[in-house]
Amino acid sequence: MLLWYGPREFAPANCDEARKLGGYGDDVEFFEKYRRFAYLDAPPAACDPCTCPASEGTCTKLPETLEVRAGTCAEDGAPALPFGGPVGWDGSCTSTNALPAGADCGGEPCAQSVYASPLPGPTSEACPSITKPATVTKTTDWLWMGLACEAKECEGTCKKATHRCMYDLPYPFLQCVALRGIHDKCPGNYDRYDPIYLYGEVPVDTRGCTACECGGSPVGSACLGNLRFYSDAACEAGADTVDVASFGDQCTNVYPPGRALGSKAITDLAYLPGICLATGGEPTGAVSEDPTDVVTFCCLPPFEFAE
Repeated sequence: MLLWYGPREFAPANCDEARKLGGYGDDVEFFEKYRRFAYLDAPPAACDPCTCPASEGTCTKLPETLEVRAGTCAEDGAPALPFGGPVGWDGSCTSTNALPAGADCGGEPCAQSVYASPLPGPTSEACPSITKPATVTKTTDWLWMGLACEAKECEGTCKKATHRCMYDLPYPFLQCVALRGIHDKCPGNYDRYDPIYLYGEVPVDTRGCTACECGGSPVGSACLGNLRFYSDAACEAGADTVDVASFGDQCTNVYPPGRALGSKAITDLAYLPGICLATGGEPTGAVSEDPTDVVTFCCLPPFEFAE
């Protein structure tokens, strides 16, 4: 048979095109016998990064310490008075530890700043336990192609010997014999070159990605809330609102210094979700030529030169 063998982008579309490239007329018939491939280009699978939903949790606890300080937030060691709620306080409005306007602490106003220790962390939290397939992208290409064309069977006496008519074709067409499977030796005068192994288009492909998994402990979660303090005893007049969080303590100056601090409340406790770390999404497997779908071609030299 006649074999075109070279870079895939230059390959003839079919054997009839090969016939035309050889300059033969319509009276010459070529039939496609094999369409096989070489030089497999198949990089590892591409896996999209695994992601996880945000963590879930609840926040119910209040700061352990609330104080009114006879000094601004910038002053260290200022005298302090308790400003917390009653035993078992749930954060609702309370006048416990109220301070009247003008309260004096050693010759200066007692109410100059309000300090809150950090909110305790979440009461409960967890990352969702999830296992799901990772997104896989695989590309496969063959860099070279071989198109093997058989000529029409001979007529007359040679037909009994199952001979076939062969035609001289210009380079890069080669005159070859072929046999399925891997064969390391070529017959007769077809042994001048090493065998050419061409494979079926579908390779053995085990590429994939490990499954995405979520779980473990969240990172960066927190509790948030609002500390509200008022001038009156019913949490209605002269409100100031300060953000409190489990990230750290909080201090806010009181204006005007010495004003009444008649009541307070801690509201809007909320859970700030953390990041749940994902595992998985790693490339696995490999791709190779299919050893069960290979054809060995043994070819004559395309040119002969006199010594």
